[in-house]
Amino acid sequence: MGVGTLPDDCSTTHTVKKMSRDGATLEQSREQTQTRQYPRFRLRLPVLCESPAVPGYRTFGLTKNVSQGGLLLEVPRPLAAGTWVSLLLIAGNQSARAEAVVVWLAENTPGRMGLQFTEWAGTDSLIWGRLLAFQAGPTPRASLRISIDLEVTCRMPPDTCLPGRAQNLSDTGMMIVLPQRVPPQTRLSVAVPPWLILSPVEAEMEVIWTRDAPHGDGAIHGLYFLADDVGKELFLIGTLLRHLLA
Repeated sequence: MGVGTLPDDCSTTHTVKKMSRDGATLEQSREQTQTRQYPRFRLRLPVLCESPAVPGYRTFGLTKNVSQGGLLLEVPRPLAAGTWVSLLLIAGNQSARAEAVVVWLAENTPGRMGLQFTEWAGTDSLIWGRLLAFQAGPTPRASLRISIDLEVTCRMPPDTCLPGRAQNLSDTGMMIVLPQRVPPQTRLSVAVPPWLILSPVEAEMEVIWTRDAPHGDGAIHGLYFLADDVGKELFLIGTLLRHLLA
């Protein structure tokens, strides 16, 4: 990403200060859209963010938009401009690792920081390139689906409890297999049990659609999040951590 081509949603031009690796102060102007080097794509993508410069810093975030040169990331605790970070980008059935630097913080939306890629691990830039090519095509996704395989428990009032397996997860919901059909518009609570050092996580969802599973092994259900933003984020983070650690 070149000077003046940062992954933000703002159209106001102003100056951003950051620090280079050798400590020199750099000034960079955030220009309007026409000065961008790379097109941006709106996409909710899970990202694990760590920083060697901030001991103990490890957090999950979700992208607001992405590009070839960087991304706009929403995290619980943003880092200062000029901080170097290591990223694990969960791109559907694959993941990619990259190094990046925080180039700006959103002024009116706390928790958002613009990141500029500086280096990719191996050929992981090809994974990122394929994702962007898909988003530039005729059927882009607003939220990326992550393939997973985790045990879940679905609870429905008053006292029905069904074991199941989650097959994919996104920012809007998940797909699970249950031993029997649950009618659309049914509201239920989906719980992921504790694992190693991870606490259980739970979210309120609603059945949107259902169909028979292959080979007669129960029924597949599409669920939509009903939880508030905080509850949904905690569920996503907890579930994705289990997926990564497994």
